[in-house]
This record gives sequence, structure tokens and C-alpha cells, in this order.
Amino acid sequence: MGTLFPIAYLAVLIGCTLFAIRAWYLARGSKDPAQKPLLVRFVIGLAVFWLIAIAGWLGGYFTFSG
Repeated sequence: MGTLFPIAYLAVLIGCTLFAIRAWYLARGSKDPAQKPLLVRFVIGLAVFWLIAIAGWLGGYFTFSG
């Protein structure tokens, strides 16, 4: 159970990152003005998510050893 949370967290983090890259790629030529702020908020949230992951890893909270 000790390694389940870090692995799940990393999987969600990588999945959201791949989704953000795909969303940005598809929205590059979009003419919809409402789509840009939504994508910006998503990317900011993803950046905060990554910062929490890095801080947790450096602080020793997320470890992959039992």
C-alpha cells in the first residue's frame, strides 16, 4: 500500500500532462476565444501539480520503496 499512492499520483500526473500537450496542439489554430482561458487555467493547474510532485519527492514524501 505504501507504493500505491506515489505510482497512482505519477500516473495521473503523466496522463494530465499528455492530455495538456494534446489539447494545446489541437487548440493552436482555434478561433474560439473561450477555449484559450480554459486551456491556460488547465496548464497552470498542471504546473502547480508538478510543483507539488517535485516538492513531495524532494521532501521525501513520495518514495517508491515500501
